[in-house]
Amino acid sequence: MLRYAIGLVALLTIFSSCESDFKLTGEYEEKPLIYGLLDPLDNPNAGGDGHLFRIQKAFLGEESAFVMALEPDSSYFRYEDLFVELIEYNGSTESNRWVLDTVMIANKDTGNPDDDVIDFFGPFQRLYKLNQNIRADRDYEVTLKKRPVNIPIGAMTIANMDTVTPIADSKTAIVDVSTLSFSRPSQNSGVSSSQRITLVNASRDYVNYILNFSSAERGKQYEVWMRFYYRELKGGVETLKSIRWLVQTIEVGTEGLIQVPVLSENFYSRIGSVVAQEAGVIRKIGRADGTLGDPFQEGLTQDLDLEVLIAGEELFAYIDINNPTNSTVLQDKPVYTNINNGLGVFSSRSKVEFVNKLHLSVESALELVDGQYTKELGFVIDPN
Repeated sequence: MLRYAIGLVALLTIFSSCESDFKLTGEYEEKPLIYGLLDPLDNPNAGGDGHLFRIQKAFLGEESAFVMALEPDSSYFRYEDLFVELIEYNGSTESNRWVLDTVMIANKDTGNPDDDVIDFFGPFQRLYKLNQNIRADRDYEVTLKKRPVNIPIGAMTIANMDTVTPIADSKTAIVDVSTLSFSRPSQNSGVSSSQRITLVNASRDYVNYILNFSSAERGKQYEVWMRFYYRELKGGVETLKSIRWLVQTIEVGTEGLIQVPVLSENFYSRIGSVVAQEAGVIRKIGRADGTLGDPFQEGLTQDLDLEVLIAGEELFAYIDINNPTNSTVLQDKPVYTNINNGLGVFSSRSKVEFVNKLHLSVESALELVDGQYTKELGFVIDPN
């Protein structure tokens, strides 16, 4: 919103350099804002809570943007006058049309009032929601239409709004995670020696482990996350704990095999920097025989989980342009949007989890017990 105001001020300065009296804000003009990320994992039939859209408006006004952003009425369209629709396409043919309904959330953080960042009103915010199942093999279009005067409030339907021209719209394809599968480790087999991640060899030297997986159709960017589990025994109470971190972010232009190295020394140094040294605390990992069970009730642990977060093309572009490394003090960032006649991003995302199968090799587990980064942290291999 601030960029929009600054850009207009600069434009007016250039074209009004010969005038001695002019207004910086000009005539009032609404600019639709749409933020929506479709994920098949949010489908009701997948146990999800449905698909949410943030739909508001940008505008120019006389007051500071810091002040105006805190007023809900300044950022909302009148919901009685706004018709929001999601259209599903099978190729070029419409296959479904749904009207989005409004829903209020009550957990929006309004931010730090003293950090010179434009925060927004909260904790209550109005969103738009779709309680329908989307498909990875379809395209979707979101459209915003305003109620014409000849249609009464509350009488907007797909039929009588069909001829109304949208004030903003956008279209996206869906990331299809059904094409993503791990080949190393193999997700199609049970727990075995081949499922053990070796980060330290028999000579106790660090060796990097290479993850291999096939790309997801229409996936543009991948974040690979790893979670390490251990059970902390403190004061007679045992608690399951974990550490999660980003292994690597990958941009993929074409479909194919993706290889991600797990840097072994970084694995141990990260755990050593996160887990605090505490006298008398025991931290249990795995079992000497490698057998499995419930990670908490029976005192066993699966050691490691993997998670791959996948972004569609438009979301990748939005993240890339807003990356701090892509601008300098001498160059302002461009504003990315794939919203026709508006601002924001409408795209797709999803994730694939690899859980409950991965263990550290014996040598890799022993490195946690007496290795240079973690030997003072009380890690033990569960003898039970």
